[in-house]
Amino acid sequence: MTSINLFIREKTLNWVKDSIGSYFLGKTSLERLKGRVRVIIKSNGFEIQGVKTIINSLLLDPLVNTPRELVERKKGLYYYSLRNSKDGRSG
Repeated sequence: MTSINLFIREKTLNWVKDSIGSYFLGKTSLERLKGRVRVIIKSNGFEIQGVKTIINSLLLDPLVNTPRELVERKKGLYYYSLRNSKDGRSG
C-alpha cells in the first residue's frame, strides 16, 4: 500500500470515528451516519467489520463519557452493525 493510500485510509477512518462519536452525542442522525458508512464501504473498500471495530473501541473507551440516555444510541448502532454483517448488507 502506498503512502497516499495509507493517508486516505487513515483520514477515512478518522472521519467515520468522528461521525460515530457525533452520533453518540446526538449531533448526527442515524440515517446520515448510515449513509456515511455506506459511502466508505462502497468507495474505499472498507468492510462492515472495520466499522464494528470502531464502534467497539468507542463503546469501551472510558474517555467517551456518554450520558445515560445516550448509551442506548450506542447499543442501537452496535446491533445495527451486527445485523448488517450477518445478512451480508453493508448499510
